[in-house]
Amino acid sequence: MTSQGDTLFALMNENIADESSARTVATQFAASIASALNKPFSAQTPLEPGKRYTVTVDQNAEFLKATIELDPANVFHAAAQGDRIHCWKEEVVLDFKIETLQFRVKGTLTESVLNAGEGTELAQRLANVFKWDIDFQSESVRGDTCKLLFERRYADDRPSGYGNILCAVYKGKKTEKTAILFNNQYFDAEGVELKKDFLRSPLTRIRVTSHYSEKRYHPVLRVWRKHNGVDYGAPAGTPVWAVSHGVVTFAGWHNGYGNYVCVKHDNGYESRYGHLQKYFVQTGDRVKQMQRIGLVGKTGLATGPHLDFQLLVKDKHVNPLSVKMVKSLRKIPDPLIPRFEMLAGARIGSLQKVAFGSMDAHVRLAP
Repeated sequence: MTSQGDTLFALMNENIADESSARTVATQFAASIASALNKPFSAQTPLEPGKRYTVTVDQNAEFLKATIELDPANVFHAAAQGDRIHCWKEEVVLDFKIETLQFRVKGTLTESVLNAGEGTELAQRLANVFKWDIDFQSESVRGDTCKLLFERRYADDRPSGYGNILCAVYKGKKTEKTAILFNNQYFDAEGVELKKDFLRSPLTRIRVTSHYSEKRYHPVLRVWRKHNGVDYGAPAGTPVWAVSHGVVTFAGWHNGYGNYVCVKHDNGYESRYGHLQKYFVQTGDRVKQMQRIGLVGKTGLATGPHLDFQLLVKDKHVNPLSVKMVKSLRKIPDPLIPRFEMLAGARIGSLQKVAFGSMDAHVRLAP
């Protein structure tokens, strides 16, 4: 199994006697992996701990073959063939099975899903489904419940990530929402599309570190002053999304806000994003909802990486966490309603059969 800090070069160099040969094998192996994954991957790319691998050498510690499994769907091989190294990706059979998950909220959404025995990928997919409706930082309360009907991906009968969330029902003290996947979009039980004109937050993972306030002690200036926005704590480099379609009215350095982007939207709305590490738009650009406009940073007057997010309505600041965003009440076309109702009834019915027992959460194959 790989350990913290391992790279392909480190693995080869530990087993192959000649360092130059180890570097050649690792470089060619990495190039093959990068091509198959269609993303950067080098001999020095850190590998996740716990990944299975083998390196086989002859009696003189010269390379014969190697295998590494990045995940069940991505298994790669390299083998010596005369004077060259042959590299390839193993063909695996991918399949999807429908399963159900139920859990109670304990801590953050991600922590709750992890406590239920699932991975962060599923938590992120769930947050993405409800990104227009639920602020899991301010609206999620310990003891809230959630049920999911989802696809689990299998590679040669081994779990390998997740497919679509087919249906989700969230019941909480502050909010109750249902999401049903139909024609590649999510709708509520009444057939109204969940997608709205505005996202609840410009980040996929929400952690509020400072609220909108008429009077807040500034950590750098050490004075009491109004805080016109909400600070979201996040690691430096976290993508920042435009909350809605609009036109960039400013992109540049702005006093204490550092790298700063302002976007004008329809209906008198304006969003502002401060302390960015960098930004990817220019004044006058048209942006789309969920377009990456920058990265979380700590430029300007900031003690650590975070996003200062502000929302204005008709040139007046409002609290982004409490303002009622403009909604798009797009409904399923009349000819498709019978098919949607049949699908929704079946999926919600499957989840209704899942009862919370003595255990907080479990997964089972959907009937």
